[in-house]
Amino acid sequence: FELGERRVVLSLSAKRPHKNLLALIGALALLPAEDRPLLVLPGYPTAHEAELRQRAVSAGVVGDVRFPAWVSAAEVEGLWAVAEAFVFPSLYEGFGLPVLEAMARGVPVACSNASSLPEVAGDAALLFDPHDERAIAGAIETLLSQDEAARARTRARGLAQAERFTWQRTARLMLESYSRALGGRP
Repeated sequence: FELGERRVVLSLSAKRPHKNLLALIGALALLPAEDRPLLVLPGYPTAHEAELRQRAVSAGVVGDVRFPAWVSAAEVEGLWAVAEAFVFPSLYEGFGLPVLEAMARGVPVACSNASSLPEVAGDAALLFDPHDERAIAGAIETLLSQDEAARARTRARGLAQAERFTWQRTARLMLESYSRALGGRP
């Protein structure tokens, strides 16, 4: 992926307009060039990708953004391992599983304050207005400027939040919900 020695900010999502990657690229351009991380945006190619690439050109950050298409599971794990931050600027989500995936791997998270994301992220992520590129840029700067003690606290909060969302807990809550819907009958 030609990452070199630069810091990496990862955003895993479909390259679709509601994922708000145009704003993320705009936010990247607001960061000082000398400290700007690489933004890696893996995901299957879509018609929207041409607009994303043009935004990187017009924002002057074409050399600071990578657009890998399909990546293997091993490559995704490698990207998680080198990511210093995960940023998820989506305008709406049904759930927001990538936020939990990042937290479960100890990657500090900044995400949109829209839709279901605040509930998924809890107090373990920095939340931002997805319509405000300066707010997105500020969240990235905050995550990347943390000292090691702050990073450790962020990782610990993320791991604890991710542990709240297990398949076992989901199944138990679904059974309880069905039981209530049936009037308390087993």
